[in-house]
Amino acid sequence: MQPTIVARQGEYQYTDIVVGCHAFYGTAVEYTSGYAAQGGPLFLAFKIVTGEMHNAKVRRQAEQMAALQWRWEGEIRLVLTNQRLIGFFGTGGEVYEMERLLSITPSPDGRAVNFAFAGGPPLLFSGAWAPWLCVVASALAHRSTWPPGHTLPGFATPEPSTPEAPAMAPAALSRRPERAQLPPPRGETNLAERLAEQVDPLPADQAAAVLAEQGTQVVEAVLDLLGSRRAREIRAALQRLKE
Repeated sequence: MQPTIVARQGEYQYTDIVVGCHAFYGTAVEYTSGYAAQGGPLFLAFKIVTGEMHNAKVRRQAEQMAALQWRWEGEIRLVLTNQRLIGFFGTGGEVYEMERLLSITPSPDGRAVNFAFAGGPPLLFSGAWAPWLCVVASALAHRSTWPPGHTLPGFATPEPSTPEAPAMAPAALSRRPERAQLPPPRGETNLAERLAEQVDPLPADQAAAVLAEQGTQVVEAVLDLLGSRRAREIRAALQRLKE
């Protein structure tokens, strides 16, 4: 996407979204204790006992509030690039370098995702954009559509149902979904990424000339990486070459 922040050298932005955010940390909590009493011996003894009970209760509450726990940070703006994650909290933006990312852990239902960074508190993002954020971050960190070692959530594997008859003849159906279900070999994936970086800054006609020498599967993988606008321009240029 077009950068909405000041980008670094070689930095590419992928998201600018709003998500719910929790952070896991402890904090210091101040509390006051003490009591004053006057009167007869029995009254003083009663006030001392009740005062100590009150102090103990206040101390326990303060300890619970200060303990390590998930704390709601509110709905925040979140920007993800290939180099960093930037969260805009009430106190300003905080930067988390992707090279310091330790783990990406989705919740069992896939509707929240936990990011752990070295040197900072774990962050839990939730909301409608959380699954998409998990997929993009996993692609950047692991080159995988879902973090390794975690089962795909239920919404990604719908229950089987009786297929309906297609609305058109089978011969007229697009073959693209079948190709998308069969990932290319690792070598072709690397080739597509290198070609995408090579042709992205080129004019459409020059990019088409480079891609015309490649196989159909590699060309489609490159166009998928470039995004819809560039892909449309280069497809048109490839068509002009064929004509």
